[in-house]
Order: sequence, then structure tokens, then C-alpha cells
Amino acid sequence: MEFKAVVCNLGSQYYGIDISLVQGIEREQEIVSVPNTASYIKGMINLRGEIIPIYSLRKKFGMEDSTGEGQFIIVRIGEMPLALEVDGVGEIYQADDSSVYETPKIVISKDTRYVEKVINANGRLIIMININMLLNDDEKSGIEGLIEAHK
Repeated sequence: MEFKAVVCNLGSQYYGIDISLVQGIEREQEIVSVPNTASYIKGMINLRGEIIPIYSLRKKFGMEDSTGEGQFIIVRIGEMPLALEVDGVGEIYQADDSSVYETPKIVISKDTRYVEKVINANGRLIIMININMLLNDDEKSGIEGLIEAHK
């Protein structure tokens, strides 16, 4: 099964998101901070008239904040828009059966259920993120509440 992945990085780590789930890629924009939100919510942006929460993948993955400008990968989880903040978006990778591997069972837990598979791109490992499994129930309801409060 072939598919294309939007490859992004957080530091020296590479992650991929199925391109069919990506609605856009945006450069850093003015972020409006929202006090008293969860640590993984950096704030919100107004993107072409739509209020979209910024979700920090660095915070989700337990990494330090980046000091440089990042990029946003715009996705929808159900009807909910979400901008995933990453350090950069590098390429669209065409994956095929020979480069795609199942996630090792030892890596999978309730906290890493979003790790869908691993791509070996000429020796560089890309962790594929299942965006529908990225948020836990508390995160999802918190973000939905944030969107509702700012409509």
C-alpha cells in the first residue's frame, strides 16, 4: 500500500502525517495566548476567519519548547480544526510497502497509541502519527471547550 506522508521534524526527530489528512501547512503566525489552558495548547490563531487552537507536539512528546520559529500543520480531528506546531516541514515522502514497518509492540502504550507505523526512508526513521489517536479524551474535550468559548 503506497501513500504520501508530510514529513516534519521536532529537533532531530522525524514524524509523518498521511497527506490525505492534512488541510494545509502554514508559517508561524501571531498566536493569541489563552490563560489557564493545558500546557500543550500554545494558544489560537485566526486562519482565514477560522479560530484554530495551536497544539504543541513538543509538549505532547515531553520535549523542551523550541526557540526558533515553527510551522503549523493544519488537520481536522472529526469536525475540530487543529494546528500542530512543529519545528519545520521538510518534504512529502512517497512510502511503499518495502519502507513501511509496524510499530514495535514494546513502543505501544495508552500514551503512545498515536504511533501508527514507522517508515525507513533510506536509513532515516520517520514515525507516522495517527492524528485520530493523537488526543486523549481529556485533551479532545478541553480543545472543543476552548473552541466553543471563543466562537
